[in-house]
Amino acid sequence: MADIAALSRTTMQLPPAALEPVVVEKAWGREVWYSGVEARGESCVRSEGASVPLSRYLREHGRDADVVLLKALCPDKGDLYMEVHDAKWEVYVVEGVDESLRPDGGAMLLGANQCRRRVLGEGFRTALLEAAQEAESDGAKLPRVAGFLNAVPLRPGDVVTIPPRMPHSLQRGVRVIEFQTPAFERKILAASQPVTTQNGWDSAAAIAAMDIDLAPEVRSRPDTGEATRTADFAVVALGPGASRVVPAWSVGWVQAGEISAHDVRFGPRTAFVAPAQVELRASDDAWALVAEEFGASAARSCSNDDVQGAQATGRA
Repeated sequence: MADIAALSRTTMQLPPAALEPVVVEKAWGREVWYSGVEARGESCVRSEGASVPLSRYLREHGRDADVVLLKALCPDKGDLYMEVHDAKWEVYVVEGVDESLRPDGGAMLLGANQCRRRVLGEGFRTALLEAAQEAESDGAKLPRVAGFLNAVPLRPGDVVTIPPRMPHSLQRGVRVIEFQTPAFERKILAASQPVTTQNGWDSAAAIAAMDIDLAPEVRSRPDTGEATRTADFAVVALGPGASRVVPAWSVGWVQAGEISAHDVRFGPRTAFVAPAQVELRASDDAWALVAEEFGASAARSCSNDDVQGAQATGRA
C-alpha cells in the first residue's frame, strides 16, 4: 500500500507534459495525432527528458483509458469522407484556409439539407441512398450526394460541434484542430478519395444511422472561458493573460503565445497533457484550447484503489 500511495502522490505532483505527434498519411492529405494510440501509430510524451509512448505514460500514472484524442486535419489533396459516427463526438477548430485551394473561403458539409428534405419528404433517405450507390460506381456523380448535405462556410477561429449521427465532411484546403472521443468508429456515406481502411462504403448503414433533424452548430472564435460542450468533454478557450485550473488528464493545444504551469512552458502550435489538476497561465499574446473530461467519460485516474486494481491486472 505504501508503494500505491507514493505513486498516487507522485502523479498528483506531476506537471503537464508535452505531447509529441505522429503523422498518418491519408488519401486526402494527412492527420497529425497528438494524443493518438492505434495500431497505425502512437503519439509520445516528453517526460523527464525522454520520449515515452503515450500508452505507457498513461499506464505508469494509473490511467486505464485513452485521453481525449487531439489531432490536426490537413486535407490538401482532397475532401474528407462523408461519414457518420454512432457515438463519437468531435469538435473542430478551424486553424486556417488555403486560399490557393479555396479562393472563396473555407467550407464543410454538415448535417442534412433541410430544403432538400422538405422537397423529398419521406423519400429523403431513399433518394440519398440511390445517389450514393450511383456515386460509388461513378465518382463523377458524387456532387449529387453532397447536395443532400449543408455546405457550411468556415473561417479561421470557427468552432464546429459534430454530435453522433450527424453526417459531415471537411473540405479540401481547410485545416482544423480536432478534439474527439477517443474511439475509432464510423460509417462512410460516400468518399471522393480511395477508401483504404475497409472494403467499400457503408452508405446504407450510414444513411439509416443519420439523425436528419440535427442542425449545424458553428460558433465564431470563443472568448476566454467559453466552453464548447459535448457529452464526453468540454473544449475551453484560454485567451491573453487568462488562467484556469483544469482537471486531471486534460489535453491542451496552444495556437499562439505561451501556456505555462509550474516550471514548464508550451509555445505556439504545441500540445500537452496534464496528468493532475493544475493551474494553467496564458501569456499576454496567447490563445489556447483545453479539452476537459467530465461525466461518465472521465476515466479513472490515480486513486489508491485504482492503482491497486491496475497492479493486480498487470496494467501498471
